[in-house]
Amino acid sequence: MLKRTLFCMVLAGSCAMAATAYAQQFIYKWTDDQGQLKYSELPPPPGVTYEMVRKPSGPSSGVVQSAPDLTKEQEKKAAEEAAKQKEQQEQAQKEAEDVRAKNCEIAKKNVQVLQGESPVVKTDAKGNKAPLDAEQREAELKKAQKDQDYFCNP
Repeated sequence: MLKRTLFCMVLAGSCAMAATAYAQQFIYKWTDDQGQLKYSELPPPPGVTYEMVRKPSGPSSGVVQSAPDLTKEQEKKAAEEAAKQKEQQEQAQKEAEDVRAKNCEIAKKNVQVLQGESPVVKTDAKGNKAPLDAEQREAELKKAQKDQDYFCNP
């Protein structure tokens, strides 16, 4: 019984060491926000595109090689991660375009109102409403035209 327990403990320890050794064969490679190339044994922050590369085999080897022998499961996870990131990027781009279109419409309406003949009233920080004089109206019109140029012209 003692031999069997000892054998199981040795076998479990060997498996753990083998798994640790395998896990340490790869490192993560990615580019940070400042454009610097980063290498780490720890995964990069969420949402960062990375590549798993094989560690150099010895101290004399200074070149990091790509890991061509990733398992099919790892490749599948990497493909799913890439597809998920692409979908998130497309969603973020669509949301940004929607916000830009909304801001364009607002800017167009502001220009139209400020170019019109009716009086324009602006609310101050205290909630008091005050009509704009000609000089203030012209300044607001310039801001609105600038916003229109920015948001309506890609």
